[in-house]
Amino acid sequence: MASVNPLSRELVFKVVYYGPGLGGKTTTLEYLHATAKPEYRGKLVSLATPVDRTLYFDFLPVRLPQLRGMNVRLQLFTVPGQVYFNATRKLVLTGADGIVFVSDSQAVRADANMESMENLRENLAEQGRALEHVPHIFQHNKRDLPDLLPLSELDAMLNPSRVFSLATSAKTGLGLYEGLEEISAAVLRAFESRLPDAMGRGLGGFDAIEGGLATALRDASPPPSAPLDAVISRLAPPSKPWSTMPPDSTIGDPSEGAAAPGVAVSPGGELAPRSAGVRDPASRGLPPSLRLAARRLAAPADAPATARADGPSAATRHLAQPGLSFVALWPTADREAIAEIEATIAAERYAVALERCDALVAGIFDKAAELAGSSGAARDPATVPALLGLDGRRYLGFRAVVRRARAGGEITERDALKAFAFVLEARLAESAI
Repeated sequence: MASVNPLSRELVFKVVYYGPGLGGKTTTLEYLHATAKPEYRGKLVSLATPVDRTLYFDFLPVRLPQLRGMNVRLQLFTVPGQVYFNATRKLVLTGADGIVFVSDSQAVRADANMESMENLRENLAEQGRALEHVPHIFQHNKRDLPDLLPLSELDAMLNPSRVFSLATSAKTGLGLYEGLEEISAAVLRAFESRLPDAMGRGLGGFDAIEGGLATALRDASPPPSAPLDAVISRLAPPSKPWSTMPPDSTIGDPSEGAAAPGVAVSPGGELAPRSAGVRDPASRGLPPSLRLAARRLAAPADAPATARADGPSAATRHLAQPGLSFVALWPTADREAIAEIEATIAAERYAVALERCDALVAGIFDKAAELAGSSGAARDPATVPALLGLDGRRYLGFRAVVRRARAGGEITERDALKAFAFVLEARLAESAI
């Protein structure tokens, strides 16, 4: 939802470009980034597969001209078009203030448009929202190609509410700024409608800007062939397609024995030989690089009896021995917290361990956001995890377990170990940037 910073007099809105795969969502952001005036655009971040398909998301921050002394910024996102990344779609869609549905105007893509629209409605419904109550517009894209459906037919299929729609071409730029102006005005109107009457509703619209928003943002100079401030990361696709993740899912990998994207695995697949007397079920579903750690933390048979009964200091002395602790991976300021997590897991205080893990992850995300230059912006639930290269499905699972712990639900040893494994992955990802 909209973020308001009263000190800097700044409004931040999140706009998500949704639609079928290869429909032009990423190309739209690339064109806006390449042609907007440098003072109004931020860095374009794109996480894509080797075949140029969006894997996690594209992200482009845009600063709009001031309205009545208020700074307005947009965070533009795209979602992956592929069905097996639906968990990431949900993550990116969370908290959206406005939606731009980018349809593919080609006649052969009619079914793909309908499927994507149905998927959008289902994902919003899971968040307790309806498309009719979210500001949205339609961009009927690829109007520069042959064999296209008429705009009226596309609206009849996709736009029963008859909200604003227009013809666009992401390659030539036709209609892109006009669409951006319309969705910006829509989210601003929706925001003002939620303000109490006592606060006033005097922001107005973009009509007061000479030439309109499109003229104010667009750079008159020809766009460069490759903008210098675009960050594109190529990531390998998952070994197996992921299905939609149910709300009570845990933090598992989609394929047992396969490493999660972005996790390095040693040639042997394990960090060390299996220890005798260790319970293997606790490590199932973890990346191979973390399985041995899970087995060691799952109460080794030869551990001293005081490791479970004593406080964190005694347990920390046991876990800090070589090969038994991950404390060394962390900066000095965080090592005590890591030792406490290891101690609480060993003492079977799993809910406490989950709380400590959640606090550490929040700290990692804050530091990563500052390193990425997004300090002061809203902490969007999709932005920082994806920028770190963390898997969206595992992050959603981590959040679900934390919520269950806070609600007093049952937390198992397996839940705590997997949450700790996610914390370790987040730390390794943060240290790499």
